[in-house]
Order: sequence, then structure tokens, then C-alpha cells
Amino acid sequence: MVDAGLDRAFEKVRAILEGDLEHPGLTLYDLQELVGFPGRSDGPLSYSLPKDNGLEGVNAVRFFYYPKDPEVTLIVEVEDKSRRRHLRHFKWNGISWVAPRGFKADLTATREMVGGVEEIGGDFFLGFSRNEARDLAEAIRKGEAVGAKYLLCPRDNTRLFYAPGVSASGLPCPKCGNTTLLYKTLTFSAPEDRIEALIREQRALRAQLEDLMLFLKSRLGGPEPKDK
Repeated sequence: MVDAGLDRAFEKVRAILEGDLEHPGLTLYDLQELVGFPGRSDGPLSYSLPKDNGLEGVNAVRFFYYPKDPEVTLIVEVEDKSRRRHLRHFKWNGISWVAPRGFKADLTATREMVGGVEEIGGDFFLGFSRNEARDLAEAIRKGEAVGAKYLLCPRDNTRLFYAPGVSASGLPCPKCGNTTLLYKTLTFSAPEDRIEALIREQRALRAQLEDLMLFLKSRLGGPEPKDK
């Protein structure tokens, strides 16, 4: 679902961080000036952008600065009118803002899929009722879903199965928001290995836990979870 206000807010953030024809991009020094560093604590230090042109369609845009974090320097939080928070993560490389390894930093508005998305066993199902999604997931596990259409995210291997009546053009990855997905069709005839299914489920759970920890970090300033 397109949110014009969210789109404009992300364009505003892009102009601030990357600069435009009239203004240079935000530097680390500029960010430190905005949040008052050095000063109150080791972080995160925050700054809320004033409501001016381009930000009328969202509740707030906040910059969180992490001076002691070796991976993430800046988290941008855009809160839309429904109070959902859209986070982007950046690291300062001495010249510009870049994506930290394993984090989402592309400055495109998060898309909400119409019709609801069901997640079962690490796969996502769009345009199906919950019972239909469960039946398809079971058929996939048994190797009985040959010909099922899905989109594959090349970034994290997320699979998004979509119903025949759903337009797949422009759909984003439910996990990372990537809109450059690959069109795929199930061709295997053997049942999916149960071990692979368990691994997929574990990955899905891990991704959910990481998203939760990142959200808590942006609000509370806790330490970043480390890979085991």
C-alpha cells in the first residue's frame, strides 16, 4: 500500500543525509551538533526533525546517534500516522553514510502489503486465507506444490508465495523491504527435507528476535545483540 506522506518523509531524509543541489549532505559532525554531543551520555542521543515541508504526512522523524557503537552510528526512525515505526541504520565511513553489514539502510518507504501476509515456517503467503496458507505450506513441505508461484529475495532468501489474483509487480520483501525480487516457480517433486524446514523456521524466529532487539535498542539504547 502506498503511503504518500511516508514517501515524502523518506525523500526528505534522503535529501538531508545525501544532500541536494542547494545543500550539502549531513556529516557526522553535523549530527553531533544536532544531538548535543559530547554531553548527556554515551548514547543514544536523539534529535527530532522539526515539522516542515515534506514531513506533514508522518508523526515524527527522529535521528538516534550511537557514539560508542562500532557497527551502527545513526538510526533514522520515521513514525507514520498509524504510529508504526520505520527504522533505517547507517554507519559513517568518514565520507558518507553507508549500510552497516546485516542492516537495512536504503531510503525507500516501507511498503505495507494489501490483503495481509501470513508467515508459516519461514515462508510468507500473500492473498491467501490463513487456512489456505497453512494448506499450501503443508503441500510445500510434502513436495506436493509443484508450480506454485513465489518471489525470492536475493538478499536474505525469503520466499513470498502469492495467490493467483495478486499482482506481484513491485511487491517488497516482507523482511528487509527489498523490492528487487526474483520470480520463481516451485519445481521440486520430492518432499522438503524436514531438517531444511526446521532451519527455515529457526531463521524466521531469529529474524523476528533481531528486529525486536533493534527496536528496543533504538528506544532504550541497549547493546547490540552479538552473533553466536
